[in-house]
Amino acid sequence: MNDGLISKRYAKALLEFAAARGEDKLMYDSMKSLAESIAATPRLRELLQSPVAPNSDKEELLCSAVGAAAGDGYRRFVRLALKNRREGSLQNIALSYLDLYRRVHRIGRISVVSAAPLSDTLADRIRYDVERRTRGTVELDVRVDPSLGGGFIFQMDDLRLDASVAGQLEKVRRRLAG
Repeated sequence: MNDGLISKRYAKALLEFAAARGEDKLMYDSMKSLAESIAATPRLRELLQSPVAPNSDKEELLCSAVGAAAGDGYRRFVRLALKNRREGSLQNIALSYLDLYRRVHRIGRISVVSAAPLSDTLADRIRYDVERRTRGTVELDVRVDPSLGGGFIFQMDDLRLDASVAGQLEKVRRRLAG
């Protein structure tokens, strides 16, 4: 069966389970931590795929990867996934859960990459303006990339606004080359 379909089915069932228990936000935080931990730790991925590592060790590792966000519902989910041999799908399940949760709760994701650090006031203003226009909640990811040379790149869903010096220079280079 398609791993994407499996991940979406697990995520949907997990969201319904967590919502029924009033733990959907807690599970959201757990899934965020899980997805980040698996992405950032190749050794964790290797251990999860290992057929010789016992499920009890995998469960403990997955719960410690989430830390304080690991509630009873999360532990039950991990046990079920391990029992059904879905440890290789855990990152996709977590990402599917995050997408589904954001859709249900009207949470948009915005990324702002700037050449210099943004002040907290400016970041709050960006968040407020987007929330007002979209009538939803916004998760703002702010990063600094000095290679932009100046300016910023703003991305929300499929909208991308590149107002960086590096982006403008690339446009000029393409025009001259074409």
